[in-house]
Amino acid sequence: MQRFVADRMLGKLARWLRVLGCDVVYLKRATEEEILEKLQEGRTLLTRNRRARSWLGKGKVFIVRDNDPRMQLRDVVKGLRLPVLDGPIFSRCLSCNHPLDEVRRDEVREEVPEYIYQTQEEFHRCSDCGKVYWPGSHAKSMRQQLREILKD
Repeated sequence: MQRFVADRMLGKLARWLRVLGCDVVYLKRATEEEILEKLQEGRTLLTRNRRARSWLGKGKVFIVRDNDPRMQLRDVVKGLRLPVLDGPIFSRCLSCNHPLDEVRRDEVREEVPEYIYQTQEEFHRCSDCGKVYWPGSHAKSMRQQLREILKD
């Protein structure tokens, strides 16, 4: 899976790409040095700034044209030919981008609502921030949205 760095205008796109399992660093207030460092790591810069062509000589740049995050996702997936549906969907933290680890149900009993604990069997935890995830109705809804966005 390709690795990205998204600038301040693409926070929602960064989250959608994380849903698909992509490694996406989101820089809200990036300095030129931070962007250059991420490009040198082999990441592709995702930006809405059309003047970002100056970065082309320093790494890969993909200029996102649409305002709608769903159409942005479609454009990035198609434009970069990402094999997203074969990828590890829901494998990264949507908040901080770190990989999720599978955890035993009893390990999260005190961290999730009782109803969730009683109705869910599978849980994952972010290896960095500790946020707990489970495949509830929101995951089903997001999968359906992804099918609609990426239907071609």
